[in-house]
Amino acid sequence: MARSNGDLYRKFQAFYHENVQMNREETKINKNVVRNVVEKIIGHVNGQDSRFQKEPEGVGSFYSLTKVSQANEFDYSILYDTDIVQSWRHVNQPAFYTMDAVKKIIVSSQYPLEILPLEYTLRSQYKGPYNVTKRGCLVPLKVKRHFRELVCNAIDYWTKKPKPDERIEIENLSDSPAVTFTVKQRDGNDLDVDMAPMINVQLPFKDDFRWPKNGAKWPSPEKVQQIESMGVNLVTSDPLYWKLSFAICEKELLVDIDKKGSCRRRSLRIMKSLRELIWCPGDEAENPYGLTSYHLKNILFLECERLPMDWQWEMELLDIRIIGMCNQLLDHLSKKHLQQYFNRSMNLFENKVDRTLNRAARKLNKFLHCPEEHLERFL
Repeated sequence: MARSNGDLYRKFQAFYHENVQMNREETKINKNVVRNVVEKIIGHVNGQDSRFQKEPEGVGSFYSLTKVSQANEFDYSILYDTDIVQSWRHVNQPAFYTMDAVKKIIVSSQYPLEILPLEYTLRSQYKGPYNVTKRGCLVPLKVKRHFRELVCNAIDYWTKKPKPDERIEIENLSDSPAVTFTVKQRDGNDLDVDMAPMINVQLPFKDDFRWPKNGAKWPSPEKVQQIESMGVNLVTSDPLYWKLSFAICEKELLVDIDKKGSCRRRSLRIMKSLRELIWCPGDEAENPYGLTSYHLKNILFLECERLPMDWQWEMELLDIRIIGMCNQLLDHLSKKHLQQYFNRSMNLFENKVDRTLNRAARKLNKFLHCPEEHLERFL
């Protein structure tokens, strides 16, 4: 087995402490501020429509313990209960609706929506108040607009309370699954919060997902069983179609990934910071068509599957594991193909821009030729 390069190992550790590790006190304060705001909002939302569960599901990098540098972004999935649970037979059924391009509203259609790969429709028989269906199907745009309206009402209600501790600004409805708002603290940093409605269908893993991989020794059988019991949910992908979401499953894999003292999570966090500072400098939100932190998360999962033993991820091997994942990433970038860990039929580079991926590959390749020199710039 390859031996660790002592100098490179020390530089990676120094890079982690200088650029990755978050301030504990600031993190605790920001977490409590956001939790207080979100609990108030979702409590109000649940009071208006009880199908939105009262307990938000913290997902994303902060709640997966992979956030870097600063605790200023928080992601939540708000589970939405339906009459359809744990059944694929209601998914991708003919949906006779479309969107009026002028009025931007959902209207009935004489012809069904086209069945697309990795895009889904969902049948529902719900007939109660706040109807977000059209001709027997749950419509993503209707759910998202309904959720956003309830969130805006909740924010309006709470910000009118006397002497609010924070000021909240909400963004316009975007193409992303989430409703985004910013908590502007009187004495502190702005905190960005994404809350995405998630359809709580808990679909079973399909054979064509090819997960878990046949013969894989990671994760453990107990963890596989736990994740399979959670199932797969749906989030808004565009106005007309749903997309599979593995966010809760990914969080479950990450939260105790280092329970035996391994360097898996630290390796990922360092790579995320390298992406931000060296390979793809700039705001990820401004460059959604290139290499993202989500790609790096899947690289970690695939590498854990390839190297399943805890001793292969001992902290002393931190530099070897990072360089190994960088080489794997460079290979995937050159082929323009990266499987999603939980659904091997999906290529995570499929809708990305080649020239943007190529630029990241060139910078990554340059980094690999002399990582010590690149790290030294940030120490």
